[in-house]
Amino acid sequence: MGKPGYVPNTAQHRLAEEVTRFVHGQEGLEEALKATEALKPGNSDTKLDWKTIEGIAADVSSCSMNYDQVLNIPILYLYVSSGLLESKSAARRMLKQGGLYLNNAKVDGESKKIEADDIVDDKVILLSAGKKNKMLVRIS
Repeated sequence: MGKPGYVPNTAQHRLAEEVTRFVHGQEGLEEALKATEALKPGNSDTKLDWKTIEGIAADVSSCSMNYDQVLNIPILYLYVSSGLLESKSAARRMLKQGGLYLNNAKVDGESKKIEADDIVDDKVILLSAGKKNKMLVRIS
């Protein structure tokens, strides 16, 4: 049931949806909802594409890297070089805790290297470390 005195924020969500629909139309609301879902790491139901990731760009830290700086590098190195995590040892700890995600898919091992398929629409990579720490890597 929940805590005594706790009121679910359903009304707040409904109000936010109605305001978004009023300002941006139904299509804008659908894009906003899709972007919100994309922010949840491990959510395999949401197909990430460039447009969806760009929809969350204002809410996420970002950096720019060249394609050749990213392709075939170890995943832990990308977490450090992007600035999302301070060291490879911090990245290893987060990996062991099951908290590293690449484009919302859980990273299973440190032997993973970035492949061309990991770069969404050849433009971006979404890194997550835990639930709230995210980095959008723009590929140039």
